[in-house]
Amino acid sequence: MEKESIEIPGLLFVSIALILVLAVGFCLMFFIFFAKRRQHFRQKKILEVQFQKELLQTQIEIQEQTLKTISQEIHDNVGQVLSLAKLNLGTFETMESEANQVKINDTKQLVSKAINDLRDLSRSLHGDKIAELGLQDSVANELKILQNTGQYETALYITGDNYKLEAQKEMVLFRIVQESLNNAIKHAKAKNINISISYQPEFFSLIISDDGSGFDPGALQSAETGVGLKSMQNRAALIGAAFTLNSQNGNGTTITIELKRNNLTT
Repeated sequence: MEKESIEIPGLLFVSIALILVLAVGFCLMFFIFFAKRRQHFRQKKILEVQFQKELLQTQIEIQEQTLKTISQEIHDNVGQVLSLAKLNLGTFETMESEANQVKINDTKQLVSKAINDLRDLSRSLHGDKIAELGLQDSVANELKILQNTGQYETALYITGDNYKLEAQKEMVLFRIVQESLNNAIKHAKAKNINISISYQPEFFSLIISDDGSGFDPGALQSAETGVGLKSMQNRAALIGAAFTLNSQNGNGTTITIELKRNNLTT
């Protein structure tokens, strides 16, 4: 009887210990399962982000190649035809009347302007030319094209000492500028467009502002504008830049892109 009374607590202790071990084991398995699940979701998210970046990079490369082809076509064919037309006009040194001579001179000036405008346009499309000029001069050239139309007033403001960014970053920033200018002209019907570039030791910033009609960013009515805005946001994210848009109906639009120091050249 005494032996049985001793065995019962022993069995009870073993049972409790076994239950505790099983409980701990179950909790450990539960923890490991959810840890692996979280890791799986993190890896999946990383892969998705990487895929989106690679997809965007591919789209940009395809676009750049297309623009390069168009640029070359403008330079080699259209530009040559206009140059030939200018040479032909130059062969008419004397005319029967002064009025005709004036018309020929005016025509020569128009052809010269067309050649210069096409040269500027070709430069703004050709990625290699943009890399050669650098971001600041490329932006200045883009504003010059708008200014020369006589329909827009443009200004470029520079703060700080100019320094080079990594080539891809400058290309992406320039394409954002082009997209912004296109929206300001086509959708906002702006007349005054200003761009500010700030070269600071701790950050680089690019601000594009216009006096167009503006819009409500939270309720885009135009699918085309929405796609353009999303494209600019994606491009900025690709190079690690912060993208901010401020706009109100009737009060124009301001786009700010900022790169921190650790993202300036790497």
